Amino acid sequence: MTITVTNQKPAVLDALHTISCTGDYDPTPAIQQTLVDPLLQPLNPNAPASITDAQGADLTGHISDLFLSCLGDTLNVASEQTVKEVLGQTLINFDQGTRLPVAELFAVQAAQQNKMPAPSPRVLYTAQADVLPAAKALLAGSGEASAFFASIAYTFHPDTLGFWFQSSAAFDGFKTWLSQQTQTMASALPPATTKLLNDFTALSLKGLTESLLVRKDDSDANDEHSFARVLVHMLMNYVEQQRARASQQNTAMDAGVLPFTIGELFCPRSLVLVNVEAHARATPAKITGEWNLINQSLASPVKVVSNTSLSKLTSLPRAAARAAALGASQQPGQPGSRSAQVAFRKQPPSKLDLFNDITRVLRRMGKVAKSHNIFRTTTATFLKANRRNPDDFNKPGRITSVQYMPDLHIYIDTSGSISEENYQEAVMMLIRIAKKLNVNLYFNSFSHFLSQEVMLRTENKSAAQIWKEFRRIPKVSGGTEYTQIWQYINASRTRQRRLSLMVTDFDWLPPSKRQDHPKNLYYAPCSARDWSSMVDLAKRYADSMKHIDPSIRQRLLGMVV
Repeated sequence: MTITVTNQKPAVLDALHTISCTGDYDPTPAIQQTLVDPLLQPLNPNAPASITDAQGADLTGHISDLFLSCLGDTLNVASEQTVKEVLGQTLINFDQGTRLPVAELFAVQAAQQNKMPAPSPRVLYTAQADVLPAAKALLAGSGEASAFFASIAYTFHPDTLGFWFQSSAAFDGFKTWLSQQTQTMASALPPATTKLLNDFTALSLKGLTESLLVRKDDSDANDEHSFARVLVHMLMNYVEQQRARASQQNTAMDAGVLPFTIGELFCPRSLVLVNVEAHARATPAKITGEWNLINQSLASPVKVVSNTSLSKLTSLPRAAARAAALGASQQPGQPGSRSAQVAFRKQPPSKLDLFNDITRVLRRMGKVAKSHNIFRTTTATFLKANRRNPDDFNKPGRITSVQYMPDLHIYIDTSGSISEENYQEAVMMLIRIAKKLNVNLYFNSFSHFLSQEVMLRTENKSAAQIWKEFRRIPKVSGGTEYTQIWQYINASRTRQRRLSLMVTDFDWLPPSKRQDHPKNLYYAPCSARDWSSMVDLAKRYADSMKHIDPSIRQRLLGMVV
């Protein structure tokens, strides 16, 4: 699609908004004022700005709807492309070709403003190289708050709303101001909100962060003068006052907004308060561990929000970490490749093609300490006597060494779109590959549920015997959901080390929010049925996964060349 913008003054979006904490909760005016109005400000005041698509249709009145269509549970590829083209032509700082979703547009804008390249398999952001220097520069007054924000956003991509404070003393200054403000409106506040605000003023920001859960979902805690609405309103007002003071007195601000995602900016379910000074003095490992813990907590399906006491976002994982005495986990690596240049096959893959692809991935993963995938090699050596002629030193002996390749774990799609014929074809294909590799298989079926894990022994059994065992295993049915498999693999270090292969028809769209994709998870087609349709679904899946794993196309075994 080609977007045409006329008479528009290039804009810089400002994340600061002050949604009222009284009356019905309606973020629509704030969305209009924050995201839409700046894009429609005319360059020439005597004529309106206009935005049209390739067919000449006027999009000026639909910008807000386009933004909202990018914030659904699944990624809307068409809307994403349209909005990115609009932003690329209307904002001063925006990378139209970014792989990040529109939800992270403030991070992209801040990064472009500070000339930071977009994250990719070849451009990795880390706490040591990016977050720590940006925090030190902001603390010293030589760096921009936008650079600190972009460094955290590009390194960790947290799906939350953040506010930064220069130090714990600056946070204490906000708490004093908050107490004064809440005293003036004490008669209007419900007792529950008053208690939670009092508990909030007892918090300390001496560590790297303090994080709170404020909503169960978008419909929760939206009553007039609820704690979630009052706290965000006060934080935004405080930042606005700090900005006005800094402008009048020509001094640096000591607080600001960290708008990691659009959805959380206008209806936050969690808040993360960030201590810049603590970041500047911390080790890279500590910073990485802290933000990984926040992301782990955000991804947790169980979130308990109390109406009577503050609900800390990271309290459960911190308690579990202390109980298990585990160190903070490091961010998994990413494959380095140019996924966009990968071409899809025009014909269905043969069994040999799939076998070669799986073997290639296994070899690239390397050896492991122990597995069911045993690889024996025999070499000739003069260091050992020949078994048949031990006295003949001119004849070498043989040494057999045992090595272990990663285990193979298969997840077969058994949702409603997969017929029994497709299922049998996929299983028989895997049986033949397992026989050729001479390995056992871990197996799960999945739909929107995940079956229990089973290990199938294939050694010294015929394909018919193995298929008979497969048929005894109950399989689930229903819709399709991939993220449960991602979470299932990531929850176990043992499963993370396996080669995981999802056999599917690719008829699924990923969430619009970032999630951790397992490093060793690959995909294969469930059958050769209607190959052109299968390729179209795989392309759609790959295009909509760019914000989660830009190299996803190279994980589609048997699909690409």
